[in-house]
Amino acid sequence: MKKAEIVEARKPLKLSEAAVPKAPKDGAVVKLLYSGICHSDIHQIDNGFDVGGRFTCLTDNPLYQFPIVPGHEMAGVVHSLGSNAGSAEVKVGDRVAVFPWIGCNKCGYCNNGYTQFCKEKHHTMGFGAVPGGYSNYTTVVHHKFLVKVPASMPLSIATMLPCSGITTYNAVTTALPAIQKATTFKGKASMLIIGAGGLGLWALQIAKSVLPTTTNIVVADISEGKLGNAKDRGADATVAWEPSKSEEQIIKDTSQLGNDDGYDAIIDFVNTGVTSTRAFECLNTDGLQVCVGLFGGAASFPLPVVALSEKGMKGVYVGRLQQLKDLFALVEKNKLTPPPLVYYKLEEINSALDLLRVGKINGRGIIKHEGANEDA
Repeated sequence: MKKAEIVEARKPLKLSEAAVPKAPKDGAVVKLLYSGICHSDIHQIDNGFDVGGRFTCLTDNPLYQFPIVPGHEMAGVVHSLGSNAGSAEVKVGDRVAVFPWIGCNKCGYCNNGYTQFCKEKHHTMGFGAVPGGYSNYTTVVHHKFLVKVPASMPLSIATMLPCSGITTYNAVTTALPAIQKATTFKGKASMLIIGAGGLGLWALQIAKSVLPTTTNIVVADISEGKLGNAKDRGADATVAWEPSKSEEQIIKDTSQLGNDDGYDAIIDFVNTGVTSTRAFECLNTDGLQVCVGLFGGAASFPLPVVALSEKGMKGVYVGRLQQLKDLFALVEKNKLTPPPLVYYKLEEINSALDLLRVGKINGRGIIKHEGANEDA
């Protein structure tokens, strides 16, 4: 198989070949045809995050050691099944997406479906010993983590759902109660989506499908091109966060597009100190701020205002296997439009990552492996 590995922090990935792996006894080997390129892959290459005044190193975790084959958005066909996987719902040759957030399968989190919070992420794909999507074959420890792809859905769309899709679905459904409450109290509600990249555009599509139809959805970004994509996909309004504007002007321009000069829910797919502070200032009383992005930094808020306004804040980290299945059903039923897709060969991965790092991929970058023929 072909693969691209992180062998050293902040260095180009190394391309190499290896033998096709054997299927675990309860699991499968999947021949990958499409793999998503996610911004969190950049954090892996950089070996950490800015957590506000300090940098946390991923390799401080003994489970996360280079070399690593990253990538956690994967779709392809079942290549082989393990000896104990004969009763699996999937069969060799089936088109599948891979749920990568696999834990120990023993702890309370895993036993209740919240595998993404497992402390012993031995089997999480693309973050340790298990190869991720930057290869054309991968192993899945148990067949239950494979989701069959509807016949009418291209694998190029299916590959995005286990990370960017499920994260945005989780974010929108987390914000849903705040929107429903505002709708009940005021007859209407407003949501702000910060970031019009791949995740923001998925969130817009999902929000239009699951929120009350009276919800006013506004999208903010620094790129007019990306805001154009948001308009094309049904944003009620967009606002350009131009660096030349003052902070006061940006907050004013943004707030006035919401209801009651603000928003009942805000989803921040960037999540820096700057964007988080802006979101807080634009949030209505009793509103909810959903923090998703991992760009890093720290933010400060006037604590009396938090108490007096009952503004809330909630983090979202990917999602659960059941949410992924629900998302597949939603995308298939409503024929949701994916972000613009930009395809790369595995051999072009370092160039693609360079473009992603500086925000030059307009939409979602996708690795198109050999044999792939289901471009959306």
